[in-house]
Amino acid sequence: MPSDPEYARQALATWDGFPVHREPRPIVLTAMGVRALDRLMADSQWRSLFHAPGVPESDLPPEIAPAAVDYCRDVQSGAQRPLANIIRANGPFATDRGTRELPAWMMHPDNRRWPFIALDPDFERRMAWRPPGVQAVHHEESVLANDGRTLTFRFIGTPTQYADYDAEVYETDTAVLVKPVEVDLDGDGIRLDYAEEREVVVRLAAPLGNRVLIHTGHGPGTPTFGSPITVLTPTGRGA
Repeated sequence: MPSDPEYARQALATWDGFPVHREPRPIVLTAMGVRALDRLMADSQWRSLFHAPGVPESDLPPEIAPAAVDYCRDVQSGAQRPLANIIRANGPFATDRGTRELPAWMMHPDNRRWPFIALDPDFERRMAWRPPGVQAVHHEESVLANDGRTLTFRFIGTPTQYADYDAEVYETDTAVLVKPVEVDLDGDGIRLDYAEEREVVVRLAAPLGNRVLIHTGHGPGTPTFGSPITVLTPTGRGA
């Protein structure tokens, strides 16, 4: 079985092709958390978008049409329902540098808590980048200090009364991976994983810059291996 450093190298290698020096920097999409979606739907101005006149169903790009059709199915029976009002507007997307308003196709069916939001396929082809086969999965947001090198890495781990954490940091020219390392405090072997938000503070060997912060997700061989993480500044804006 590969060692942790080998896992880190494998994950980092998935981002070797990231065009880190391209201007503007390519958009790296991450997963929108439930809390963010709830805040979104509490915004009356945002919800009013879905009452505006829509566009014809025939305009829906073929790349996203199947997902839109599936999204409008009845949640109980799975029966097909007509598409909801299709809106073309800038919509919110989670990226590795914070939430951004980007060209989108959107609907909000009556039987759904949150809207359907799909990035415009042509815009995604031109402006976004992600390694083939890698999927985004929600992860706690990390914070980069104003010096560009001090990173507060947040994650879900063992509660503070049972363990402390150190960290191992792996870096390439295109990506950074932080691996929290658990330090047992009481020596009795108790582990309550995934129970509390924790954080470790690390100093990078070089400024993060345009590089992508990633994690190992569900491990090698899974679509989340090498998944990107959102990095914010102390003001809450993208790094």
